[in-house]
Amino acid sequence: MCLSLQVAAQHHLRELALLRRVRDRIDREPAAALDVEALAATVDLPVALFVRRFRDAYGLSSHAYRRAVGAVRNREARAAGPEAA
Repeated sequence: MCLSLQVAAQHHLRELALLRRVRDRIDREPAAALDVEALAATVDLPVALFVRRFRDAYGLSSHAYRRAVGAVRNREARAAGPEAA
């Protein structure tokens, strides 16, 4: 592999690790008011680049991912019934 491709691959892997950190933060803090600017700041990326990279990595925008996580949690809570509360 040529050096420039190797450097690009390493940069991509670092970026994916940072995006995973954002995804983990969304999962850990479901009630927190996390706007896209705060999430982009977490990984030190400009907002537009963060939005594009997150969508490329996970197939959803960070906002859509957060809504999906909330929907799953709501379904699990309803399925568990009132005794889980």
